[in-house]
Amino acid sequence: MTALNLKTHGSSSKAPKTRLKSLHSTELLHLVRNTLLISQEKVASLLKVSSRTVARWEKSNSGPERQEQRERLARLQEIIDLGTKVYTPEGLSEFLSTPLPEFGNKTAYDMLFIGDYDAVLSALAADYEGLGG
Repeated sequence: MTALNLKTHGSSSKAPKTRLKSLHSTELLHLVRNTLLISQEKVASLLKVSSRTVARWEKSNSGPERQEQRERLARLQEIIDLGTKVYTPEGLSEFLSTPLPEFGNKTAYDMLFIGDYDAVLSALAADYEGLGG
């Protein structure tokens, strides 16, 4: 469990389920930006594309065509889905922006930007399990 003392949602006896699978990729881009509170530029960095590409996707109501980018977007979706099961929106924001020992005193955002989605998912899963999930 992370060292944070954040507000959490109540737990359920069911394992976490991804509830966002049916979202169109443009809707998912907006969800990522709004939930993680990041700009088009930061989303572009996470997806390894230019910010102009993200802006074009959002404007044209399209999304990533390359498998690699769709996979990164899906991983961000997993993080958001699990993170919102564990934390309130404010708590998730704090989790993402607080340096933690399990990340070598980096933030979850730092881990996402270097591509280590698994470390963030593992920390969230540990917190979820700590809730009795």
